[in-house]
Amino acid sequence: MASPPATSPASNRFALQDVPVVLVANLCSFLTGFDAFNLSHTSSWWGNYFSDGSFWRKCLRGVGENHQESEQLWKKQYAQSRSMLFKGLKVDDRTAELDAFLYWTNEREQRRSDRHFQLTRMGTENFSFDVWFSLLPATEGDKFGGIILGLQSSTRESGRWPHYHQQFVMVSSRGELYCSVLSRKHVVVSDLQPKRWYHLALTYDHDTQQQLVYLDGNNISSEVGPRHHEWGCLTYSQVGTGCITSDTLHCPHRGYIGWYGLHGVVEAFCVWKGVLSQDQVKTLASFGQIPTTRPRASAKPQQAGNSLGTLQLNVQMVKCTRPAEGPTMQLVK
Repeated sequence: MASPPATSPASNRFALQDVPVVLVANLCSFLTGFDAFNLSHTSSWWGNYFSDGSFWRKCLRGVGENHQESEQLWKKQYAQSRSMLFKGLKVDDRTAELDAFLYWTNEREQRRSDRHFQLTRMGTENFSFDVWFSLLPATEGDKFGGIILGLQSSTRESGRWPHYHQQFVMVSSRGELYCSVLSRKHVVVSDLQPKRWYHLALTYDHDTQQQLVYLDGNNISSEVGPRHHEWGCLTYSQVGTGCITSDTLHCPHRGYIGWYGLHGVVEAFCVWKGVLSQDQVKTLASFGQIPTTRPRASAKPQQAGNSLGTLQLNVQMVKCTRPAEGPTMQLVK
C-alpha cells in the first residue's frame, strides 16, 4: 500500500496570521493580563500582537492613567504591578507576632515626620474614602474577613491594649460588611464572596451629618447622625487590622476579644477632602479618575513597598489580576 505523501512541518503548522483579527481579539478578551503576558513570550507573532499598549492600558485603568509613557512601557508597568496582601494572625494565636497593617500616607506632606495621616484629625471637614479590596477564602487557622480600617487610642505596634477601639470598615467571618463612621454599627450588605474585587466608598457631610455608603458604585446605605462618640479618642488608625470586643458579632466569632486582621488583598485605599458625588464614586468604581482632584491621603502598594518601615508592617506585595480585568481576583505565583 502506497505511503501517504510526505508533508513538511510548515504545511501543517497553524497559521495564526490567517485567523481573523476579530476572532483573535475575542479569544484574548478571556485572558487575564498575566496569561497574555506569558503568551506574548511564546512566539514572535504573539509578541507582536501584544506589543500594542492598548491591551495593557485597559488592564491598568485607574492605576496608570497619570503616567505619560510610551506604548511599550505599558506592558512592563503591568508586569511590575503589585497589590497588598494582608494576613491576620491565626484565630488562636497567642504569640507576640503582629498582623499585617499599613498607615495612610499624607499626600500633601513630604516631610517624613508628617507623612502619617489620621482621619480623626480632619476636624469638622467633610470627607470621603474609597477602597478596592478582595477577600481570601478561609483556611485552617485563617479566618474569613477581617478589619479593613481600624482605629484605636494606641498604635498597633505599641503592644498596649487600646482602651478605645473601633472598626469603620470590617467584614465578618460570615461575609457581612460593616461600614460606618457613626456610633451605630450594622450590616450594610451580606454574603461577600472570596476572590472577588469590591469597590467600597463612604462619604460624610459634617454639616448635614449625612453618611452615604456605596458598593461597586451603587448606594447601599444612607444614615444621618454625628460621628462616632469616641471620635476624639481614636487618635491612631491603620489599614488591614483593628481591635474588636464583641459578644454578638461574628468577628471572627462571638465573644472574641483581640485584633482581627484582614485576610485578603487591597489594591488602594484613599481618603478625599469633601463629599464625593455619586457620579464621582461611580467614576472611581469604573476605574476612572476624578479630574482636578487628588486624594488627601492614600495607602497604595508603592508606599507599602518603600524602605520606610514605619509606614507598614508584614504587608506582602503580590501579583494578581487587576480590578479592571474583571470582578474575579486571581493571585499569580
